Amino acid sequence: MHLGAILPNFGEESSPEAVRQIAEAAEEHALDSVWTTEHLIVGPEAVDPYGRVYHPLVTLGWIAGWTERVALGTSIVILPLHHPVRLAKEAATLQELSGGRLRLGVGVGWHEDEFRFMGVPFRGRDRRANEALRLMKALWRGEPSFAGERWSFEGATFAPLPRPEPEIWVGGSSRAALRRALELGDVWHPSRRSDAEHVRRVKADHPELRIVPRTRVELVEAFLDAGAEGAVVTLADAGDVRAFAARYR
Repeated sequence: MHLGAILPNFGEESSPEAVRQIAEAAEEHALDSVWTTEHLIVGPEAVDPYGRVYHPLVTLGWIAGWTERVALGTSIVILPLHHPVRLAKEAATLQELSGGRLRLGVGVGWHEDEFRFMGVPFRGRDRRANEALRLMKALWRGEPSFAGERWSFEGATFAPLPRPEPEIWVGGSSRAALRRALELGDVWHPSRRSDAEHVRRVKADHPELRIVPRTRVELVEAFLDAGAEGAVVTLADAGDVRAFAARYR
């Protein structure tokens, strides 16, 4: 069973001290992973709680320097807002420097203002996300060429080649997200609109699919009963981490 903790890298109360407290407690009490959240620039509807956000991969790189065991995840990176070559390089670097601990959670985003501010089309983001994942996997495997609708290259050299490749955790609850998880991901990582019954139906149709939702502590049992292989939850402080680990470890 995979147990993870969402880090307070976002919100008005986010701080290095708050992030460190949860990460150190997760390392000490044998949680499997810690997770950062991404938003880059938001409009009025998302200011609470995403007006203040530490960059997810930079934060995980910092944590990698003073932890040894706990996996480092993104829940999630907004994939269509990133150039996939750059993201592949960042992920490969963090995977190697952390000793193979990266879990790259990806999603397509929901906040249209963020796309507009970044000059990125909101429509078509599912298709671009799928192509981006295929391109990143090609780079990680040392393939010298790639031909896509949006990105292509030939005679390319890319290194380091991450070994093992980072697991891809696919966020989102739509049919497109589920299809992405089945075809291009390693784990389905639903949140927001998914509930335990949704997970139960998906698990019945796709028993081979690993499912680890982002949810609240009080809903963990329901998700486990529905067939999820674990849960990633928000925990307020080190005491909550200790209690959560004691309950499920």
